[in-house]
Parts: sequence; C-alpha cells; structure tokens
Amino acid sequence: MTRNELADKLDHLDPGATLSVPETVLAMLFGEGRLSKEALAMIEAFALEHRCTFSVEHGRGTPTFEKDDIF
Repeated sequence: MTRNELADKLDHLDPGATLSVPETVLAMLFGEGRLSKEALAMIEAFALEHRCTFSVEHGRGTPTFEKDDIF
C-alpha cells in the first residue's frame, strides 16, 4: 500500500467507520521500519488531513483510523 492508496481509503470511509492498518504497513509508509514518536505524529497529522482520528496501543491490537462523524 502507498500513502496515496491509504489516503483514498480514508477519504472514502463513511462517517464513524474504521479502517485498521497493520503496524508494519504504517511503519513502511511513515517511518524507518518502526513506529517512532515522530512517525506517529506524522500519521496523526495525515489522519486529520483526511478527516479521521488515529489510535494505536503499542503491543495491543491493530492501529485504527476512524472517520469523523461531522464533515
């Protein structure tokens, strides 16, 4: 997956819908093979650009984007 593909998926989510993306994929797109604090900040900003919130718990579950309910 590329950043453009992820952006397209986020843009087409319905309000309140979620999209889970494996940490390994996010690390390839935004980091240097791992999710550093800087990479997480970039992902959060990317999510906001596409009217989503981003959440991740290290070592637990898959990182998730959630489309905002308000456009």
